[in-house]
Order: sequence, then C-alpha cells, then structure tokens
Amino acid sequence: MSARLRRSVELLRDLDRPSGWVLLVDGVEQSYVDVEDPTHLEFEYMQHMAMVIDTVLPRPDSVRALHLGGGAMAMPRWVEATRPGSRQVVVESAADVLSAVAPLGGVVGGTLVVADAGDQLITTRSGSVDLLVWDLYDGPLAMTSTLTLDGVTQMRRALSPRGLLLLNVSDMVPFDVVRPVLAALRVAFDDVLLLAEPTTLRGRRSGNCVLAAARGGLPALKVARRAAASPVRGRVLAGDTLSRFIAGAVPATDNEPLPPPDEASGRAFL
Repeated sequence: MSARLRRSVELLRDLDRPSGWVLLVDGVEQSYVDVEDPTHLEFEYMQHMAMVIDTVLPRPDSVRALHLGGGAMAMPRWVEATRPGSRQVVVESAADVLSAVAPLGGVVGGTLVVADAGDQLITTRSGSVDLLVWDLYDGPLAMTSTLTLDGVTQMRRALSPRGLLLLNVSDMVPFDVVRPVLAALRVAFDDVLLLAEPTTLRGRRSGNCVLAAARGGLPALKVARRAAASPVRGRVLAGDTLSRFIAGAVPATDNEPLPPPDEASGRAFL
C-alpha cells in the first residue's frame, strides 16, 4: 500500500467560525475555506497572494485562471467571489483530498481536472491563462518537480500578455529551494518579485514565500505598500534587492533538481 493510501485526510469544521472548514493531511493544515464568505482567506500566504492579484489584475474584471493544486479550493472560491464570471481550471491529483472536500461543493465557473499538474500544464493552450497559481503540496511536502527551468518556461508559455504567475514555496534560510526557483523565474519572465513575512526572510522561522512573475512589469512598490500596511505584514524583494537575495543560485533542471523537502531544516516543508 502506498504512503498516499495510508495517510490521514480529514475535513473538520472550524469551531470558532461556523462556516469555516479546514483540510488536514496527516494532521497538517493543508487548506482552509469559508463556504459562506469565500473572501475570507485564513492563511497568511493566501492573503499575500490576494494582495498581488488585486494589484496586478484589479477587481472586478473576470480572469482566466489555472490552479495547480486545489485542496479545499480556497483561492478559486476567492477569485470567483471577487471577480464574478471568471473561468477557472483547478488541477488536483489526490483522490483522497477530492473525496474529503466533495461535501463543500464546486466553484461557479470552475472546472475540476483530476490529473498530474505537469501533464496538464503541457496541454494548456499558449496565452490562454491570465492567472496561474502554483500551490502543490502532498501533505506537508512541496511537490517541486515542476519548478525547474523547463517547468516555469511552460508556465510563461501558458500566460496571456497580462498574465500573472504566483507560487507558494515554503522554505527557510538559506532558502535552497526558493533561490533557485527565483533564478529560473528571472530567466523565463520579464519581472519577478518575492513577498514573505519579515520573520521568514530574517531567518527566524520557516514560512511560506509567495513568488510572483509576469510577462510584463510588476508594480513592486504598490505591492510593498499594501504588504507593509496589511494586518499580515509582508516584505517585498524586487530589483537589485532580489538579485542580492538570489546570490548566484542557478535554476534547477531535470538532471539537477531542487533539493528534497526536509522537515528538520524547514525546506519545502509546511
């Protein structure tokens, strides 16, 4: 029996928020959704993602979105609530996760595809996506095989001229996963920024880093101002500051992949 078949997947009601539900995989919070108020984003990194989306793709204009990793579909629900009429594709390969979240119902305008994220990305039509969200985790482990230079180049190909790519990558000093992914994004995209909580960037703890990339320019200063004023504070690295952060890291390839997730170091591990 595989590890996936043996793992525990639960959907539990939030006792403090009656319409809130949390998805746990092996006891680790994987996703959180409020079915009555989908604009409520419980996780800090999703709030950071929302800041970037609102800055680059303003409300209420609809978007064509592709989500690699679905969970309880918190972000697709938020997109539909803030941008009615959006067309979204959500890719999720874990049957146990899909079974657990089925009682929550689907997303208006959303299509669920049960497939491998990399395979779905390859078959996505060029220029057909305005918003691409990468949030691929198997329990606490980041599924980083698509974060090679070839993988992020495929992501760029899928994006429209106004397209925005967002990735949620958990890491900790010395950022052995985030820095190579940023290096790959710098090769494939015209503009890149990093948004994370200051405590994560200072190395005090592991945390979720939101990586943003676009075919055009990114309004880094506007994102930074929003993040600094947010209840969940964030710090933006862009331009020369981001170059110093990357500090010579090189993109991963199929022959030289990213280092595997590691709980002890907090690398690619929730």
